[in-house]
Amino acid sequence: MNNVREPRKVVVLGASGFLGSAMAEHLAKAGHHVTSYCRQPTSLAASFNNVTTVTADLRDTWILADVIANADVVYHFASATHPSLFYSNPSSEYWEALQPLLVLMETAARVGVKKIVFPSSGGTIYADSDLPRIESSPTDPRSPYAVFKLTAEQLLHHSARMGQFSVDIFRVGNPYGPGQPTRPGQGVLPHWINAIQNSKPIKVFGDGTAERDYVFVDDLCRLMSLSLNRLNESETFNLGTGVATSLRKLLHHIQSMVEVPIEVQYLARRSSDIQSIALAPDRLLSQIPAFCFTPLAEGVKRTLQYHKLI
Repeated sequence: MNNVREPRKVVVLGASGFLGSAMAEHLAKAGHHVTSYCRQPTSLAASFNNVTTVTADLRDTWILADVIANADVVYHFASATHPSLFYSNPSSEYWEALQPLLVLMETAARVGVKKIVFPSSGGTIYADSDLPRIESSPTDPRSPYAVFKLTAEQLLHHSARMGQFSVDIFRVGNPYGPGQPTRPGQGVLPHWINAIQNSKPIKVFGDGTAERDYVFVDDLCRLMSLSLNRLNESETFNLGTGVATSLRKLLHHIQSMVEVPIEVQYLARRSSDIQSIALAPDRLLSQIPAFCFTPLAEGVKRTLQYHKLI
């Protein structure tokens, strides 16, 4: 799957975040020339001689232009947005989200970037359905955050149609794994782990029957690296396992592995939450038919081991 004939020049924007740092490390291990671009310093360059670290804001256009000039692929993980903040100050969050994207697009077109890879939100943009969503399924964004993701997709695809650069959109499910921080918009698992570590009750919104498509972070990195082999093509891919797992089942996995007692607190369901989501990965797996996703129980175990809970 990662049979790239020669190392690529890759820039990872937002490389200090959960997904960005994982992607940068994955690419560095594969031997590509990686530039880690983020607002917070990282230690990645200390571990790899093929990694350069740049600490700057995405809106520093002179720095950005110099860093991404003639890049093969730019992974755009940089984001100051998450679903809950959009409800408190939507205009500010839109500005924080859209302005950096537009700066990136204009700069990329000017300095010869071949491809931009953008992680969209498969967990928030689709309409409710009992069936796994395919890329052509109806969308129904229920938060400004989800609206932004769809807007970003359209802006990027327009640039691709204009021939400025190619674009891969990955509509990601619910990523999880070692190193995921306990922050709003980062998924339930790190919040639950933090609660267990501090002997506090786990909070569940709704009755626990809500279902999500959980994707282990290592799988996400391997699948998104597919773009390195597709420099001249543009596509939208679902990046999910195709399996919807309830919060109760996720909780059961944790309870079966952790020896300490776990208290559960059920709260009112949030209006922006859809009941069930699974992302059919057929289009993506057609590119790499031998790929197998990490089973949820194994991924949860590895995450709990990382946090020394088992």
